[in-house]
Amino acid sequence: MNILSQKSNSIKLFAALTLLFAFFTACSSVYQKAESEFDRAAYNKAITLYQSYLAKNPAKAAEVNYKIAEAYRRSNRLEMALPYYEKVKEAGTDKLTAGDRDTLRYYTAEALKVNKKYDEAKAQFEDYAKFGINQKLKTLAQSEIENLESINEIAEANKYVTVVPCDGINTENSDFAPTKWMNKLVFSSDRRKEDIYEGTGQGFYDLYLFENENGISDTTNACIGTVKLWGGDVFNKAGTHDASATFSPDGKMVIFARSGNGDKKGESDKEVSLYTSSLNNGLWSDAQPLKYVNSSYWDGTPHISKDGKTLYFSSNRASSKGGLDIYKASYNERDKTWSNVQRLGDDINTEGNEMFPYIDEKGRFFFASDGQGGLGGLDIFVQEEIPNPEDTATMIKKIRNVGAPINSTGDDFGLTFTEKDDKGGYFTSKRQITETEPIEEVNDNIYRFHLDSLDIREVRYVLCGTVEGVDMVENTRGFLSGVELDLNLGTDKIVKVSTDDKGTFLFDTSLVIGKIYDIDVMASGYLPKEDNAFSTVGRGLDKSKLTQMYTTVYFDTAFVLTKDFFETGDGEGKDMLPPEIEILYELDKDRLTPEAKAKLDNFVVFLNEYLEMYPEAKLIMGSHTDSRGSNGYNQRLSQRRANSAVKYIIEKGISKDKIKAVGYGETRLKIPRAKNEEEHQLNRRTTVEVVK
Repeated sequence: MNILSQKSNSIKLFAALTLLFAFFTACSSVYQKAESEFDRAAYNKAITLYQSYLAKNPAKAAEVNYKIAEAYRRSNRLEMALPYYEKVKEAGTDKLTAGDRDTLRYYTAEALKVNKKYDEAKAQFEDYAKFGINQKLKTLAQSEIENLESINEIAEANKYVTVVPCDGINTENSDFAPTKWMNKLVFSSDRRKEDIYEGTGQGFYDLYLFENENGISDTTNACIGTVKLWGGDVFNKAGTHDASATFSPDGKMVIFARSGNGDKKGESDKEVSLYTSSLNNGLWSDAQPLKYVNSSYWDGTPHISKDGKTLYFSSNRASSKGGLDIYKASYNERDKTWSNVQRLGDDINTEGNEMFPYIDEKGRFFFASDGQGGLGGLDIFVQEEIPNPEDTATMIKKIRNVGAPINSTGDDFGLTFTEKDDKGGYFTSKRQITETEPIEEVNDNIYRFHLDSLDIREVRYVLCGTVEGVDMVENTRGFLSGVELDLNLGTDKIVKVSTDDKGTFLFDTSLVIGKIYDIDVMASGYLPKEDNAFSTVGRGLDKSKLTQMYTTVYFDTAFVLTKDFFETGDGEGKDMLPPEIEILYELDKDRLTPEAKAKLDNFVVFLNEYLEMYPEAKLIMGSHTDSRGSNGYNQRLSQRRANSAVKYIIEKGISKDKIKAVGYGETRLKIPRAKNEEEHQLNRRTTVEVVK
């Protein structure tokens, strides 16, 4: 080979190496740029860069598809993350870190759920509950497993609730967080696009005003009106998010969430803070941050209470339980500031996210959560007061999912009532428009809801009452505590309760009108009452006459238990003495006195109930004397007295086959060596024993 040939080959090799270096440098540069955009939450831009890199580097499928899925999830597009999570699993997860594998395992379950793949989601949550390493996510997974057991109940739409998209408001962009102001609607939207926010690839959020031509309380769901920017130059500045407004009761103070784009020095576009402005002479003042409320974390979705004294908001500050928690602050009238921030309790806040708090005119607390268990993403929940099952005179707070059609598999949040008596209003949803279309990326839209039928007025029927105990022999009665009651709902479902110290009970379960229920009532020392029939036939209310949306009807009933005479003897075990009836005879007489007959009349009432319950029972009525007098005389006297009592009982309707008279004389003294009249009186007695 000559020198020229060697030189030519060297040049070709150098050129090839140069091109190869340039190729890998370019690819590396694309990946680094994607990582940079991801880290600063410019997720939409990061997705494009990751996809460009992946097209030339298919061997990196696991790592890159994971980042694409996470970019979709972190930009609130979890439904779009599922196919990329699945591609990661196909490519193998061995190249992911342990933390990334753990995240993949949990959020695959969440993505399956928002895509309505409930069985697969449950299996994935169960997998995470067993093998996950993040304790907060394990708690959420267990909650989701329990929630998915009843998912069909939540998903079943209430046919009397009308939900329609507000076509007069919505655009192809994100429109969300409606709130009432001066009989108009203020909402948030990124439609203006004066600049592009790289986190979503959409515009920055601004505040808008919607004026319904039929009024904000329009019940037609028409949602027809005009939309314009709200608030003037103080708000909606270029390159700045302004969203989620809330107003004081007089409408002259606004609190809203504001964040930038991360371009300013020291500024992060992940940070959101609360700002306030006041209306004076028709002009809004310069917006100022709530310095005693804001943290160095995310603070947003504010709501001012109806009395203007409490501000509720969401934050992921250090004291939060998991993601975003709901907090409250108090208004200081003296210096016009908000302060004294407190986190709401764990009944509201979970390891997930809680946000968009709202209190209606009735004091019910609405909020959005992805940690309380719902259809997918954020669901709307309400905390409301209901009667305490343990004490009907008091109330307890209970949280429930408001269900479909308001909630969907997408994010549902930002509910506000605008109609009288809280019969309708607006909320935000990121739902698929139709059930049949393939899952595709959708934006937040504002929906109108209206409770448009008398049938939506919910009536709950529950059974409550009292239990008394009556001593037929002693003719006394009183309320009983600790009585056990079983309500048979059918299909082997039994609800159990006990009476309180006042003898009252409440079955905290809904009864069905037109049905007959069996109730068993049992208490120690009393004859049980079994298969008591309680009927709801013909007892339903006429809903057209109801004045409230939710009504609870208490069916009040009373049970009376008869004291079991045969469990009243003294002593225990072998030493237990038979129970006694206090029948006093005249000296040396066997004739029954009026007082003795009255006592036996009471005993006969008890005996009829007892023998009906225990038809095979046989009884001995025994008469006893004291030890004074001869044995023979006492024996004959006691037999005559026993005969008199039994004869009277038989005359009152008790079968002679059921009771036998026996005179014991002085053979069964209670006090063998009686020394005074009081002790002799204790020996003179009448007893009744069950012998079969």
